[in-house]
Amino acid sequence: MRRTTALLLTTLTTLAACKRADDAPKPAPTPVVDTGPGVAKRPLPKPAEPARMYTTYFYTAAEAVVHGYEDGTKVRIVALGDAASQRKGGTIWEGVVGTGETKTVPTGAGVFGFLSDKKAAILAGTPSSCAVVGYFVKDQEGRYRSNRFFTQLPSSAALGSERMVVWAYEPAEVTIRNPKTQEVLASKTLAAGGRLELDHDVIKKLGNQVLEIVSSQSTVAVQVYYDQGFIVPSSNGRGAGKDFLTFVGALTAGSNDLDVIALDQDAKVTITDVETGKALFTGPVKARGIKTLSLANRYVRVQSDSDVQVVVAAFETLGSGYAEHHFATGREGGGIDNDFSVTTSGGLWMFSYFADNAVTVTNMAGVEIYKGTLQTGMGHEIAPGVGLFRVRSSKGLSVMGGASSCGADYSPAAGMFAVDEAMLQVIQQVTQRRIEEAKSRGVDLEPAAAAAAPISAEEWDRYGTPAKSKGYSKMSLDEANQRAATLKAK
Repeated sequence: MRRTTALLLTTLTTLAACKRADDAPKPAPTPVVDTGPGVAKRPLPKPAEPARMYTTYFYTAAEAVVHGYEDGTKVRIVALGDAASQRKGGTIWEGVVGTGETKTVPTGAGVFGFLSDKKAAILAGTPSSCAVVGYFVKDQEGRYRSNRFFTQLPSSAALGSERMVVWAYEPAEVTIRNPKTQEVLASKTLAAGGRLELDHDVIKKLGNQVLEIVSSQSTVAVQVYYDQGFIVPSSNGRGAGKDFLTFVGALTAGSNDLDVIALDQDAKVTITDVETGKALFTGPVKARGIKTLSLANRYVRVQSDSDVQVVVAAFETLGSGYAEHHFATGREGGGIDNDFSVTTSGGLWMFSYFADNAVTVTNMAGVEIYKGTLQTGMGHEIAPGVGLFRVRSSKGLSVMGGASSCGADYSPAAGMFAVDEAMLQVIQQVTQRRIEEAKSRGVDLEPAAAAAAPISAEEWDRYGTPAKSKGYSKMSLDEANQRAATLKAK
């Protein structure tokens, strides 16, 4: 089964350009310009903020749940033209979400454009139409660790052991409440490694209610468990790391698979039952290899001497065809990357944020099973069967594994908001430096003219670090200029 979805990039650019100037996002703190050796750094003048919207792309099997983090967040979801399904491009929903509000949009399957004047989170999949799902929550910055989350629970908790768990990696004061009424549902002082939990008896009464989770001392992570099929974030707040905490349940197969995936080097891994302190596994996981434990209703800690990824998803037990969807985390753990190791129970979905993106998929034996080139916003689906696969690309990509149309996960696409915010600063610094250099030659250069030329390799080396840190470290000059062109067009 294959399907390719091509983006009508001009549609997104045109729609974004229609935004009124008074809707522009709040400007970032004024950066300084580095005009070169021997010249003092000085604050940049604050230019008039142009009309802009954050723009990204996401894949979903059926629905998109938009979580608002700021009042009056204006959102537009755009269907992308798809010749295979004869779907026409254009806006399928446009509206406003407030702080702590959500909007569930029945999109159907495919890749969609997402435009927003303020940052928001996107829960993709089937959390309403098929509620046996699981995920760790992301905030509006695309982070797994935060002082504040909003999440809408799946539509029903009918199987008996569903729960929501707040994990503390450092001491924290945590409160869970209804954002509309401010009713406190639970509150607890947590030690490092502690948790605050809403069990099945509590959440079954809440339906698909929106909850707010706040922590006053340190950042925490939030796990929503209604089934397996999710990435476990590390203690550093990204998907790859050396220390992880998670609940591994028994829905819906009687046990769940805990999968530990080593990255570029062999890892020595210990998996511990948090409740008993007993080691469930201690041993090596080979580079680009996987270790799976079948567990039922265990709170566990995974520790490693080198970076690994942890996933709770059907692999060895009932792995083939298990209905779930989870996004891969990538080598650096942000979800937008160019090197992924991903498990799947049947299918792989890949979609590109950049043009002319060369993609290769290989299995654990190193055999190539797919090779192709994706364009900006283009998605491609393959069905390699159950297994662990490596997906490499020349530019930024997102990858999802799973099968069928039942599952949910927070889209890594929202991480592009932070990249764009950093890119706006890069553009501003480059522009001001060009103005200063022209002035030293006796030339008055208008800001629009100064910003027109592509970013040079020297300019990207000088100013690009913040954008790379928000995305991934190998973000290239070509990727930077593609993203800059999109931002300049608005």
